[in-house]
Amino acid sequence: MVLGNIKSVHSLAEPLQMAMDNGARRALVPLENKRNFLEIIERVDPVFFSDPLMAALKALGMT
Repeated sequence: MVLGNIKSVHSLAEPLQMAMDNGARRALVPLENKRNFLEIIERVDPVFFSDPLMAALKALGMT
């Protein structure tokens, strides 16, 4: 039996961005950060794209 606590991360954005930049497709997030994570998702409307041209068109509201 292992005893101990997993503490929350102070900032989720930076480590998640670094992980994604390095090819991560999955992230383990401490349960204590669940509220912070949901707050980030609620504030941002993710727009998905597959190439730079599609990204530009979506940014301009043309798709």
